[in-house]
Order: sequence, then C-alpha cells, then structure tokens
Amino acid sequence: MSIDLSFVKKPHFYTIAGIILIFFIIILTGYLEILDQQKIAEQEIHSELTTIAELKAASISDWFFERKSDAEVSMKNQMLFGYMSNLKNPGRFDITRAGLIEWLFSLVTSYHYQGAVLLNETGDVVLTVPDDASISTFSKNETFFKALNSIDPVFTDLFLDPETGKRTMEFWIPIQARTGDPAIGVLVLEMNPEQYLYPMIQSWPKSTKTAESLILRQVGNEVLFLNDLRHIQNAGLNLQIPLENENVPAVMAVKGIRGIVKGNDYRSVPVVASITDINGTPWFIVAKIDQDEIYTPFRQFSFFIIGLMLLLIIIASLVFIAFYKIRENNYIRQELDQKQHELFLSDRIRLLMEQANDAIFILDTDWHILDVNDRAVVMYGYSPEEFQKRRLFDLHSAISREKLTNEKEYLIQTKTRVVETEHQKKDGTVFPVENSIRLIEYQGKIFWQVIVRDITTRKAYETELLEKNVELQSMNEELHASNEELATQQDELRVQMERISASEHALQEVRERLYEAQRVAHIGTWEYDVDANTLWATDEGFRIFRMEPTPDGFVDLETFLSCVPHRDQVMKKMADLMEHKIPYNIETTIIPVDGSPERIVVSTGNIRQGSGTSSEKIVGIIQDITDKRKLEEDIRKTNEKISAFFDSPIIGIIIGDIHGTISLANSEYLRIIGYSEDDLHSGRIKWNEITPVEFSALDEYAITVAKEHGSCTPFEKQYIRSDGTRIWVLVGFVLLGQEREEAVAFILDISNQKRIEEELQTLNQTLEEKVTERTDQIKFVNEELLSEVQERVSAEKHLQEILSILSATIESTPDGLLVIHNSHIVSVFNHIFQQIWNIENYEIQGMHEQELFYILSDQVSDSDAFFDTIRKVEKNPDIETSDIITLKDNRIIERYSKPQHIGYTIAGRVWSFRDITERKRMEETIEKSLREKEILLKEIHHRVKNNMQVVSSLLYMQSRIATDQKIKELMVESQNRVKSIALVHEELYQSSDLERIDYSSYLRKITRNIFESYKETSSRVSLKLPITPVYITISKAVPCSLIVNELISNSLKHAFPEMRKGTISIDFTLENGFYILKYADDGIGMPETELHLVPKTLGMELIHGLVKQLNGTITRRVDKGTSYEIRFSD
Repeated sequence: MSIDLSFVKKPHFYTIAGIILIFFIIILTGYLEILDQQKIAEQEIHSELTTIAELKAASISDWFFERKSDAEVSMKNQMLFGYMSNLKNPGRFDITRAGLIEWLFSLVTSYHYQGAVLLNETGDVVLTVPDDASISTFSKNETFFKALNSIDPVFTDLFLDPETGKRTMEFWIPIQARTGDPAIGVLVLEMNPEQYLYPMIQSWPKSTKTAESLILRQVGNEVLFLNDLRHIQNAGLNLQIPLENENVPAVMAVKGIRGIVKGNDYRSVPVVASITDINGTPWFIVAKIDQDEIYTPFRQFSFFIIGLMLLLIIIASLVFIAFYKIRENNYIRQELDQKQHELFLSDRIRLLMEQANDAIFILDTDWHILDVNDRAVVMYGYSPEEFQKRRLFDLHSAISREKLTNEKEYLIQTKTRVVETEHQKKDGTVFPVENSIRLIEYQGKIFWQVIVRDITTRKAYETELLEKNVELQSMNEELHASNEELATQQDELRVQMERISASEHALQEVRERLYEAQRVAHIGTWEYDVDANTLWATDEGFRIFRMEPTPDGFVDLETFLSCVPHRDQVMKKMADLMEHKIPYNIETTIIPVDGSPERIVVSTGNIRQGSGTSSEKIVGIIQDITDKRKLEEDIRKTNEKISAFFDSPIIGIIIGDIHGTISLANSEYLRIIGYSEDDLHSGRIKWNEITPVEFSALDEYAITVAKEHGSCTPFEKQYIRSDGTRIWVLVGFVLLGQEREEAVAFILDISNQKRIEEELQTLNQTLEEKVTERTDQIKFVNEELLSEVQERVSAEKHLQEILSILSATIESTPDGLLVIHNSHIVSVFNHIFQQIWNIENYEIQGMHEQELFYILSDQVSDSDAFFDTIRKVEKNPDIETSDIITLKDNRIIERYSKPQHIGYTIAGRVWSFRDITERKRMEETIEKSLREKEILLKEIHHRVKNNMQVVSSLLYMQSRIATDQKIKELMVESQNRVKSIALVHEELYQSSDLERIDYSSYLRKITRNIFESYKETSSRVSLKLPITPVYITISKAVPCSLIVNELISNSLKHAFPEMRKGTISIDFTLENGFYILKYADDGIGMPETELHLVPKTLGMELIHGLVKQLNGTITRRVDKGTSYEIRFSD
C-alpha cells in the first residue's frame, strides 16, 4: 500500500506566512518603539534648546538694557556737564577732577566696564579711567560726531579693532546741560565681551560634545558670527556666511525664521537649532546641537535590534525545519491509520446495506446500476446481475418516466433529492416509492446513492387522512362564519371605544382649559378628606401659596394653614361647615412660603357626601384677589381725584355733544351760567341756546378745528345767564368717539379779568396826567442837585489825598503793578513794572491798553499765549487770571490779574507782574535732581526684577529636569514666590509713584501667574478679584503678596480634588486705617476638629510669619470651604 506524500512535501504556506507575519510585527514594533523614543528625545532636545536660547536671550537683553540704562543715567548726571563746563569757565561748578574720577571708577568697577574715556567737543581725551583706558581710532572716526550731535547714547555694537585686534563694544554718551542742548563732550564706556558676554553665551547647563550657542547679526548680504565658536578658533567677528546658504540656521535667523529648525551649521554638519531674537539689539541667538549626538544612541540601538532579529529568524528557521520533519512522519502514520479505517468502514457499510429494510442502489453518473443490496432483490424480483444490466429509469413506471427528465436536471444542480414516484416490479406490479437520492464522492470518483422505500401502506393512510381533511374543511367553513359574526361585534365595540376615547380627550381639553382659566384667574380648587386627613389641591392652589406642586397633588393640611396668620377663623368656618352643614365664604390674608409680601385670598367651602360608604369630603376653591383689591383701590383713588377735579370750584366742566346737549355739568358751570341742577336734569339748558348769536360763528370754527385735531384752541366768548345778563368765559373742549360728536368742555370764568382790563385802561389815562404833573416837580429837584455837586467837589479833594497814599504803597511793592481803567486806558503803574519790562523811556500814562500790550509782546517768546489771556479777560471781565510768561532774554515772569470793583461795578483791572527767573531755575535744578534719583530708583527696581526673573527661570529649568514630583512641586512653589516679589518691583518701576503700587492691579497679575502654574486644577476654578484701586507700600506689598501666593497655591493643590469645580475670591480694602485682605474658596475645606491645631506645613508657617511681620492678625473659618481674613494697619 503506497502513501501519497505530496501534501507533506509541499511548503506549508500558512505556517510560513504566520511566522513571517509574527517576525514582521516584532520588527515593526521594535522600529516604532525606536521611533517613539527618538521622538521623545527630540522633544526633550527641542525643549532644552528653546529654554536655553530664551534664557540666554533674556539674560543678554537684560545685560544690554542695564548697560543702556547706565548710559542714560550717566547722560543725566550733571557732574559730567559741570566738569566739562569748568574746563571752559573754571570755578563755575563745584566739581573736582578727583570727584569725577572716583565716580567713574565706581561705575567701571561696579558694572565690569573695561574703561571710561572722557572727550571734549573737539575729540581730545580729557580723562581716562583707568589710566590705560583708550578708544580705537576706527571707533572714534565712525562714532564721535554722531554721538556729539545725538540726544541719546550711541551704541557701537560689537566690532573688531583693526589696530589691536581686540573685540569690544562701546556706549558713546553725549554730555549736555539738558536734553536737546548742544553737547560739550562725550563719555565713552568701553565693554570687553570676554568678561561676561562670551562666557555666558558659551556656557551650557550639562556636559555635551557638540552643543553650543552663538550670537550673530546681518552685515550686508552676509551673516557675521559675533562670538568664538566651539569648533572654529577665533571665529568671533571674523567668520561670515553668505545669505545664499539658506540651509544654515544662522541664515534662517536673519531671514526671520524663529523656533526649532534643522539644517547644516557653519561646518556643513547637520544640526538641530533653536532661533530667538535678543530684545533691544540687532542680534540673534542660535542654540544648536549636532544631529549625530542626538541620534547616535538610537542608531546603535537599531543595529542591536536588527542583529537580534536576524538571530531570531535563523533560530525560527531551524525550528521550522525540525517541525516540518516531525509533521512528515506524523502524516505517514496518519495515512496508514486512515487506510485501515477505510477498510473497516467498507466492510461495515456492506453489512449495513444487507441489513437495511430499504432498497439501496449505487449508480454511476449515467445512472447505470452498479450495486444493490438484498432488500432491492426481494422488493423488485430482479437478481443482482439483472440489476447491473439496467438503469434506474428502467425501474420507473411509464407515467413517472415522463416526469423524470426535469427531476434529473434538478438533481444535478442540488446533488440531493427526496422524491415520491412509482416503480414497477419485474412482474409488472406498480407500487409507490420514496426515493432518497444523494451525490457521493469516493476516492476521487462521483456516484449516485439511491435509497428506495416502499410507501404503499403510507399512501393508504394518506388517502384515509385526505378524507378526514375534507370533513375538517367543512367544519372550518362553519367556524369561519362564526368568526365573521364575532368580527362584526368587535367592530361595533371598537366604534364605541373610539367614542369613549374622543369623550375622554374632550374631557381632558376641558380640564386643561379649566386649569388655564384657574391659572389666569388665580383660582385654585381643593378637596379635604376629613377621615383620611388628606388635602388635595390643583397646581394653581399650590402657586397661590408660592409652593411647588406635588406630583399627585396631595399635601398636609398643616402646610397650607401655616401660611394663614388668621388660621383660627378658617378652622372655625370649617368646624361650622362640618357640624351645621353651613357653606362658608371667607376673605383672609396669607404669607407665602417664599417670604414674598402678604397676599389677599378668598376661599369657599362646602360638604360633598362620598358615594356608598366613602367618607365626607370638604371641597372648595381659593382665589388670589390681591391684584383685584389693588386695582379696586387704584380705581377708587382715581375716581376720587376725578370727582375732586370735577367738583372743584376752579373751572366749569360739561359733558355733552356738539349739537348743544349737556348731559352732565359740575356746580361751577351752573354757577357761571346761573342755572340750577333741576334745570340741567330737565333738559332746559342747551349751550348753543345760551350763546349770543354773534359768537355762533366762533363756536362753529372751533368745532371744525376739534374734529380735525381732536381739540380746539381755547377762545373767549360770552354766555347769557338765566337772569339775562352776560358773562365772559374762556372755552376749550375735546371731541370723543369715532364720529367725534361727543364733547368734554372746560369753561373758565374770566369776567374778573375783563373787569380788570377796563380798570387798567382807566388807570392809564390817570397815569398820563400824573406824568405831566411830575415833570414840573423835576425842575425843582435839579436846583437841589446843583448844590449837591458843589459838596462832591470837596469830597474829591479828600479822595486825591487818599490816592497819593495809595500811590506810595504801589511804588513800595516788589511786584510790577499796572491798573487799566474800564475805558481801556492805563491809569496807574509803578516803577517796578517799567523795570521788569524795560520801558522806562516810554510814556505809558494814559496810553491805550492795546498799544501797551503790543509793546510788551515784542519781548515775549510766545506772543499768541500772551494775548490769549488778554482775550479771555475781554470776553469775561469778572474772572481772575494767572499764567507764566517767558521773555526772549530767558527771563520768566509770573502774571496775575483781577477785576477792580467799586461797589458792585467793575471799574477796571489790576495786573501784577513778578520776575521768578531765579526761582524757576532753582525749581528746575531740584526737579532734575529728583528725576535722576527717580530714574536711579526705577533702575534699581528694574534690576531687582530682572535678577528675580533669572532666579525664576533657573527654578523653571530645574523643575523640568527634576524627576521627583515633590521636588517639582517645591520648585514651582519657590518659582511662584520669586515671581510674586518680582511683580512688586515690576509694578514699582512701571508706576509713576515709586513708593506705592495699585494692589488690585497687581493681584490680577500674580493670580494669573499662579493659575498658569497649576493648569490642571485652575482650568476648573474661577477667580473673583477686587476692582477698586487700593495703594500699598513696598514694605507691605511683598509679605502680602507672598501670603496671597501661599493661599492660592494651597487651594489649587488641596481644595479641589477629583475634578471638583469651584471659585476662589479675593478682596482687598482699606477701612478706617486698616488694610483688610479677605480670601475664600468653596473647596472641600478641612474638619472642624483640626481648626485649633497649629499648622506645621511650610506654607502655613510662612503665612503666619508674614502676618506677624505685618503686625497683623489672621482669622480662619471653615464654612462651605475655607476663608481667611487678614488685617494690618496702614
């Protein structure tokens, strides 16, 4: 027996593919891990380069601005100007050479300058500190005249001295009396970059083989490196690279690219670099490192991984070969076992065929009979040999053969089939059979297996069953008729249910409308079950008491009664109802549960007897009539006002129409026309009938106007009274209604005014007669005035004596005085006035003020401003003025004027002039000294702030490389404390007041910095800060800032755990001489049992120490969070 080994000899594709896939996944995973680690390392390198570049840029910028500040302070130092002035005019200023050298030496040594050189206006060296200090001829030729004509210090930038080969930079400071004046010399401050700048640039925070930082600037079409480089000696100010080399980071910096870049450095070596501007300078800084230093560890690790993978592949290949040999042996063994099993099955199948109750046929693909069992021989009467000469179709009856063609095609498609047909025995007997046909494959060949079962007995049973089915069908038809009748009844029932549903829907709409009507009318319905002691109410009933409705509408009776101040009255009414069956209606007040004002309600109740054995219930309604009562009260007051107005005896009022009818009139109108109310009610009064004929046209015109505009202009007319007399009235009316037929008229009795007018005419005639008589009397008075004039001449002599005394007083005053008469003529002036204005030779007495002022304006620097004050006085003679005038000879005059009054009349104006030149010069000297001190103090604050910023940056760098979380937190806390102090100094040097800062503005800055340090927590916490400015001195601002820093840090770290949201509020006020700092958070707080414990943390100890430093007190409370109140004196 041979065994087919072709299957084993073929490569096992799926196994090999699986192994290859596994190794591919391993290699890909290793490669991705290497890439991930490389990416992390790149990010760390990028962060490190950025931090170093920004830190060094900030340090260089601060260093540069400090040097620039030194130059600005030196420029304002009057010692330099005084010394240079003494060289021209000895002894003018009390400045000695030794004093100047001492100051320059202190400046040079304190701030590490290489030297200071003082030049005069011709460029000659006047003084050097130290003695060997000098400046290059190259720098002097380039910069001296530029600095001499500048108003600011001139910066030379880094340059290479052609004479000495020294690298240096200088500040050239013009020496001026004041800004804008011609310079009389130049002070040169020389700096050696080797002392501070280059070492600081070349330093690196950790050991490295290739990393370095460099500064550069653009020179024409090239980039100039300003410092020595790590890989090229003496490159500073010598090495230049053309701008065409765009792949060089130094060129990228000049072209405006910032941040992390990759390219080739000055050696053409691939590098990673960070590019940053240096604020205030034309320089750029580049911090770089070779890419080989970054990626070499990863390349080595990659080689190791690749070697390891190759080794694994070799081992896997050997394992696979061994596995293949073992599998081949197992396959041969399995084939032998399979052959033996097939032989066993073949014998067993033959036994089963012989023992089967059905005939079994084995056919080839053409349906020839190859083999049959013994049951087939018995069933058909053919011998096995006779069967082998026939096909299966030969065994079918003549009728079933016609159907067999279609069945054959279907069998070929489905490969299995169970059919009922008729077969014919050898003796010609036809009998029904069931054929189970199946396509089988054996040892690579196709066969048909047909199992034939004789179903003659089953067919007999089927015939009997069919007859039973017919009987059952007739019964089903009867049942169907019954079902149709039942369906008809169900349809009628569904129609009735739909009607009930529609009724319920309509009832629900009515109920909703009822509830809406109750809500609008503020009416609630209630029902009280006496036995169950339960109260049910509609939603509006709850809303009247300002309660939230319960889901089922039930509530405790006591809940409602607790809102009724007069509950005893309500309870008594309910008791009477229960005992005597008397329905009640009561009005009372309630107090809503939400604390709103009292409401007025009216409630009714009645007994409703339960059905059957159910208990009695009290049902009723409650209505809020508060708004109704208010409206009734408003209507009553309005009616009272209208009634008071209508009944007032001031003006007559009638209501009627334009045809003369009067439907209503007040008593004043009846009084005017002389009729009674009986006359009015009887209809005997018509306003057009009591109007004289001559006024009818006037009435018609007024009605026409009123119809167009709604009302008429009041006009005068007469009425005929009941006694026949006439009375003058003023009439005005408005028309009402859509047709404007109805009218309301107002009638004013003006008979008295008319009578007064007549009397006035009589009085005018009398007055004319009196004037004639008075003219005669005036002649007599003139004679008396003549004698009074003579007395006045005597009084003027006395006044002249007084004026001479006043003149002596005016001459003795130190101010120049000028008095201008009301006629604009100079009336008085003193000698000091002439001296101040140098007009002793002018005759100004009696001169017109305009002529004098034009003479004076020739000496004034700004004549427009001089005349502006004079114009103001001309426009408003009653004002007082005061201004400062600068003369062309640099003298400064203070001018003051005020009007001269005699009684309540302005008689002229007094001008006062005072020479304040010397006083102004002293004030300018003092002010200049104060500005210098202020600049110096600001510079001190600025430098302190810069130093604090450097410390903060170092702490930030250290925290980024720290691995211990606690150390990181300590670094962040220390950084926040340093920032808090630095911000105080920043506020001071940015503020105009160097002693105090606006602490409210400062709080916004410090809290923003602290929140940025705790981004994970601060994103969930909101902050409330004070708005009102409160000013505080630096001695109190620093400890107070540290306290705020500690409190906010504690809250952000401990008060809002587990993604809790919250609010921090800070308030800072000054009350009665005490500063009050209130701090609160709504975090988790701390247990009350721990409130009395002494805090042991560094932060809390620092807070208590700082409060003690402020001589203040601190109070802590825990209520929905933690709050502190700190008080200290001003």
